[in-house]
Amino acid sequence: MTTRPAPPLSPQARRQAHQAALLEALGRRDAAGVERLLGQWVHRQGHPALQALLQELGQADPDAMAWWKGLHAATPPLATVPEPRPMPPQPKPASASPQANLELARLRSWLPDRVERRRAA
Repeated sequence: MTTRPAPPLSPQARRQAHQAALLEALGRRDAAGVERLLGQWVHRQGHPALQALLQELGQADPDAMAWWKGLHAATPPLATVPEPRPMPPQPKPASASPQANLELARLRSWLPDRVERRRAA
C-alpha cells in the first residue's frame, strides 16, 4: 500500500520554517547561510518585509544579530564601478567582393521567389 505525500506547507508555516532556519544559521554564526536565507526571504516576501524580519530576529537572539550587524559594519563598502568609456567609432567594413556577391546570388537562386511562394500557399 502506497502512502500519500505530505500536503504542502501553508505560506505561514513556510515563513515560520524560514525564520527558524535563519535563527539557526545566526546561532551557528554561518554568514554564508544567513546571506542565502536572507536573499531567499527578500525574493519570496519582498524587500519591505526584510526590515520587519530583522527586527523579529533581533528580539529573538540579540547577540546573534549584533554579530551579524558587526560583520557587515566591518566589511568595507563595495568600490564604485567607474562608468565605461564610450567606444570609439569603428570603421565600416569594406564592401563585399564581387565574387562573394556572385556566390550569394548563386545560393539565392535555389530559394523560391515570391511568385512561387504565393503559388505554393
